[in-house]
Formats: sequence, C-alpha cells, structure tokens
Amino acid sequence: MRRLAVRRNAGQTFVELVIVLAVIGVIVTGVVGVVAISVRNARFSSDQARSSRYAQEAIEWVRQQRDSGWASFAARSGRTYCMQDLTWNLSNPCTSTQVIANSNFIREASLTGTDADTITVEVTVSWTDSGGEHSSKLSTILTSWTEK
Repeated sequence: MRRLAVRRNAGQTFVELVIVLAVIGVIVTGVVGVVAISVRNARFSSDQARSSRYAQEAIEWVRQQRDSGWASFAARSGRTYCMQDLTWNLSNPCTSTQVIANSNFIREASLTGTDADTITVEVTVSWTDSGGEHSSKLSTILTSWTEK
C-alpha cells in the first residue's frame, strides 16, 4: 500500500510542475510583450522629437532666407521644396529616397504667398516605421518686415 501512495504523490508533483511552468511561460510572454511595446513607444517618441527638430531647423533656415532679401525670397512662393539639406536646390516634392542624411526622414517646405508682403511657410517632416507612416508639421507666417 505504501508504494501506491508514493506513486500517486509523484503524479501530483508532475502536474504541479507542468502548471508552474505554464504560469511562468505566461508571465514571461507578458513581460516580453510589455518590453517590446515600451521599446517601440520609446523609438516613436525619439523619432517624433527628431522630426520636430528637423522641422524647426527648416523654419529657421527659411526665416534666414527671408532676412537675406525679401524680393528673392518672395519669388520662391507657390512652390514645395524637398529639403534633404538646407538649400533651395530641389523645387519639387520629395521622393521616398530623398531623405535627410543619415536618417529615414523626408522634409518638405511649402511656401504660399497670401499677399505681396506675406508668405506662409509649412514644413512637413515624415517618416515610416513599424507602426506605419508618421509626420510632423510646423508652420509660420513670414512678412516683409524691413523698411521700404
């Protein structure tokens, strides 16, 4: 009779071991999932901050161009510029390969004249990651503020 009692106890230990391993597996899977989501969110936040910096950089550069001379600046109104670097070289919207150096960000600036002394500048920085396509936009209104 003692042998039967020992065997019954051994079977219970095996079932308990399987249950404990299943619980540990569920917990580990949950932790890995939470870590993966946290890493993805941290990456998105970092990319969003970088895109805002790139947009602000372009706004400041365009403002400097306005300060260099209103007439030449105003002549650029009505176009969208691909701004891989901070130049007026590409007066067309960007293609998917025209990214800012050492990044996966595309930056475009649209200049729209509302009257002879006012231009609205809208900079859009876009990027794609595992979560899809994203963009940041900044806009400002620039005027001919120098004395005539």
